[in-house]
Amino acid sequence: MCWTRSCATRPSPWPTRRRSLVMKSIITESWLLASAILGLIGFSSGSAALVIIAALLFGTGALARLWKRVCLERVVYSRVLTEHRLFVGERTAMTITLENRKPLPVPWIEVRESLPRGMPVTGVRTHAGGTPGTQTLQRGAALGMHDRLDWPLELRAVRRGYFRVGPTRLRSGDLFGFFEREEEVGRPIDGITVYPHTYPLGDLGFDSARPFGDHRGGSRIYEDPSRVVGVRDYLPGDPMKRIDWHATARLGRTQSKLYEPSRTQAMVIALNIPTFDHSWQGSDPVLLERGVSVAASIARWASEAGASIGLVANGSFPDADRTIHIGAGRRPDQLNRVLEALAMVTSFTTGEMSEALEDPRHSIPAGATIVLVAAVLPADIVDTLRRLRARGHRIHIVKTSTRVWDTDPAPIPVVEVAATVEALEAEAVAAGWMERPEGALV
Repeated sequence: MCWTRSCATRPSPWPTRRRSLVMKSIITESWLLASAILGLIGFSSGSAALVIIAALLFGTGALARLWKRVCLERVVYSRVLTEHRLFVGERTAMTITLENRKPLPVPWIEVRESLPRGMPVTGVRTHAGGTPGTQTLQRGAALGMHDRLDWPLELRAVRRGYFRVGPTRLRSGDLFGFFEREEEVGRPIDGITVYPHTYPLGDLGFDSARPFGDHRGGSRIYEDPSRVVGVRDYLPGDPMKRIDWHATARLGRTQSKLYEPSRTQAMVIALNIPTFDHSWQGSDPVLLERGVSVAASIARWASEAGASIGLVANGSFPDADRTIHIGAGRRPDQLNRVLEALAMVTSFTTGEMSEALEDPRHSIPAGATIVLVAAVLPADIVDTLRRLRARGHRIHIVKTSTRVWDTDPAPIPVVEVAATVEALEAEAVAAGWMERPEGALV
């Protein structure tokens, strides 16, 4: 048993279908009433033919109406995705299963599956969904008694983001199509996270032998003020913020906090989301996607080089309004956490990057390398980067646009990647791995 051919891409036919269902309901109700009247006329006139015809019509209508109630009973729908996390350009298999668990056939059934537009279905046509950013996959079939039907599909990830598969609606009815029943399946909506496309950018001009700064005689040792491991006697020159007043009162002599020494090579990627100098100018989707992909590429490279990685972005997750901060770490899932955060980035900004970099609630590890990925470079960010450089951080700026910046960030080095990444983008689009967003030329 196979599925019928799906409909071609076109505007959603749901409003028209709803109107036709209303008209069909009126006609069928009138038909039942007319058959009852016809039967009364047959009885009163003594016409056996009219009575038989009326009985057949009424019985058929009543049976069809009863079938409407049971057609979707014990019809089980399920959906299985092999992967819930993908990179742009990858594919995931999805299997839809319909199972009729009752001893009655289902002469026809229609499945309407809501899918994200960012994940086209390989070899299958869809039409526009009822909500923005969705597409509807519509298929029909028939199920016998205790019958089961599996439908294998393949979804292609051509755009980063978090996507929802579902909800699903089933529609069925009697054999003649007089009465229909439609309901939404209680199956939970499946979520798919599509990570940004990454490019083999290497160290982007960083010193390959020492990408995280000068380390003479091994890794340079820093004291991490976020990790207090004890106290020691006060030494001349210790700043006031280092004094542990509770320990001082307890021991009767001035005590200073003892910080944990850190040898970790840490890199914090800072993604500046604005693509124009002023917010009222809007956002360039091409530059936004380029910045996200470059940030993801650097994070992947640094993680594979054995560094602790973190992320700062002056944007927010879809369900929150706070700036994205992921502290530098080497957890097994650290790269996934960074890539997942980048997958969620939108053009909406929550504040200035200069403030995010110096947020006291999310301090950057001492001695960490900071890589700013930016299409525009306001003067306040340069001032912040210079202060961070004076505190011992190694700073790099990765420029993703070809525009001339008004601010000179010297002595901070700038690496321009616009031309390189633009060529890689064109290759990825030509290969069908990703969609190029529509927007301003860069």
